[in-house]
Amino acid sequence: MGDHDNNNHIFWCNPLVRAIIPISKLHISRSLKRLCNKKTFKFSINYDFAITIANCADRDETWINESIISTYKKLHDLGYAHSIEIWEDDKIKGGLYGVAIGKAFFAESMFSKSSNGSKIALIVLMAILELNKFQLLDIQFMTNHLKTMGAKEISRNVFLSLLQKSMFQQSKFAYPGPNIIDKNLIYNAEKRY
Repeated sequence: MGDHDNNNHIFWCNPLVRAIIPISKLHISRSLKRLCNKKTFKFSINYDFAITIANCADRDETWINESIISTYKKLHDLGYAHSIEIWEDDKIKGGLYGVAIGKAFFAESMFSKSSNGSKIALIVLMAILELNKFQLLDIQFMTNHLKTMGAKEISRNVFLSLLQKSMFQQSKFAYPGPNIIDKNLIYNAEKRY
């Protein structure tokens, strides 16, 4: 992480308590489902990683500095960092980016250009992770926004155990269906076992 955008130092963060969202356990409110069914949202995967990370950094206070942007662009070029972009009427509405290693995904940051843009990106992310049999979605720190969507906190030891089980497996980051947010995609994001 970085301290702020005008300081290019990067430091490693290993908190005692880690936030995750269990795969296929995303909580999607009824109102968000209605919104997704009422409007035609489309999504893209890795369409414009640079724009996605720039939008994530475009806020009054941010930890995403130039060193982080440069590093994640290199990770994207190597096939590890991925972005999801949400579109409505050919305009970007939200998105997120993160890193996939094995069957673990480390969500780094999200953005919204309009109401619910980042939440819809999280729905798409969870559907991708479920369909590709990922085992871990790391979101680092708990926020009220993510707690309402099913995030939970676990100890560092539990996190490291989950990480060990998921990192050394083969995976891909793709979605085989149409690039629209529909009932099937929502079902995959919130399936309960």
